Amino acid sequence: MESNEPDINVESSTSRRAFLAGVGAVAGLALSNGRQWLGSDIGKMSFDELFSAFVSSLTTTQRAHTFLASDHPARQVTLTQAVHQGPHIGTLFNGDQVALIRAMYEQVLSSQGRAWLQNTVSLEGRFEGSILKIYSQDANQASVRNSQVVINGGHYMLRTDDLNDGYALGGPVSYGQQLGNNKFRVQGNAFKAHGDAIDLLHAALSDVERQLAYQDSPPQELLLQTQGVGGVFPGVRIGDISSPAQEVAREALNTLFAGFTLSQQSEAWSAIEDNGGIGSLHLALYQDFSFYTDGTRFSELSPEEQKLRGNPYTQIWRIEGPASVIHFKGYPHVHAYMNIVKDPSKIAIGESLTTTKQVISQAETQRLVMTMLKANSEQTAAFYPSLVQGRISPGIVSTGSIYTLDPFANEIVTAELAWEAMAEPLKQSLYQQGFDPNVGQRVRIATIDYMLQRPDLLGTPERVNYSGQIVRDQLIEFVTDKDIGRLLA
Repeated sequence: MESNEPDINVESSTSRRAFLAGVGAVAGLALSNGRQWLGSDIGKMSFDELFSAFVSSLTTTQRAHTFLASDHPARQVTLTQAVHQGPHIGTLFNGDQVALIRAMYEQVLSSQGRAWLQNTVSLEGRFEGSILKIYSQDANQASVRNSQVVINGGHYMLRTDDLNDGYALGGPVSYGQQLGNNKFRVQGNAFKAHGDAIDLLHAALSDVERQLAYQDSPPQELLLQTQGVGGVFPGVRIGDISSPAQEVAREALNTLFAGFTLSQQSEAWSAIEDNGGIGSLHLALYQDFSFYTDGTRFSELSPEEQKLRGNPYTQIWRIEGPASVIHFKGYPHVHAYMNIVKDPSKIAIGESLTTTKQVISQAETQRLVMTMLKANSEQTAAFYPSLVQGRISPGIVSTGSIYTLDPFANEIVTAELAWEAMAEPLKQSLYQQGFDPNVGQRVRIATIDYMLQRPDLLGTPERVNYSGQIVRDQLIEFVTDKDIGRLLA
């Protein structure tokens, strides 16, 4: 059991400070009769009963580690384990509490979903190695109403949906498995069924439709923010493919949603229908990650050879529309994400910082971060390769929007390098910024601490100054009450 008192200095607004004060003010009740919920009885309890039993059992320390304000910006992040490093379920909670959490986990999945995720939770750190967070308007309540439970491990993230905001499925979710590394059709991986469903759709497309679907290389897997009706969606529009192929597309989506409960599946379909229907979605298949049985990539063949060999098996693909993003990476193994929203205008979580009428693309968010790094460090050069994890959706730009750009809490550093010690990517970046250093010249560069682990990108610095400042915190300050368009000009 975790014995140290938590570091709860994670909020900035008055409302969040009040919320955390409430956490410390109430001691949880001991699970004096915990055994009554174990064994056969636990399977008869509703989710709300499980939640109430669990919350009433929490100690003050457990409660402070578990509860976060419902508007905490981390709730907008898909990969929340990058934000919340622990403590793990198995170290923070006792055996009875873990049993209640596992029962909650099982109720947010269908029987198919539990089967698909079985290897993930048993082989990759085990269920006890997962993390639980509860986002709530009231840290002292013992009802799931107006709360969201998030359970996630290394290759999965599940949510309840009781906050009733702009998201379906409670918000962005993820799933995956380590099995099947580098194997054609990710053999042995439970989520092979998802790749096979899209393979059937691939086969149902005409030659013209298939060419529209093919793209070269996929975007980063965490580029999951929806774009609204004015967005740019690579690939073939499902509304433009043949009617039989559209039915195959519908069945493919049914397969993808099958891991969730019937109510969640209905919610996802309702959100899609309310935002243009299945016809508004686009399918992108990536040539660089489409393979034949012998391992040959589709992109390596001439058009004549491609036609001769027929359809490859696409191990990375993407389905995207105004209010939906589904990204499946089956190479080298499965990492998959879903972000389906009910109302694209109501998905910003946390404090409102500014607004934007346009999508701020991934390239633009990279420029935004570099501009902030220069201003923050008072340097004329910055280095931030294409590692920004997301884009900013139209509408309100919130602290949650910024958290999606930097879920890993990178620290701002200033590095001094001699020209001959710089890696080629850094040199190219400096050229693009208007620098033309000479051999022997030293340049001070604002960058992030992660770059110190990537000498292939940065090079070998002679000196490094650590600022102690986190990129997302400084970016929040940088964009507050400002016109993002002017910052990018």
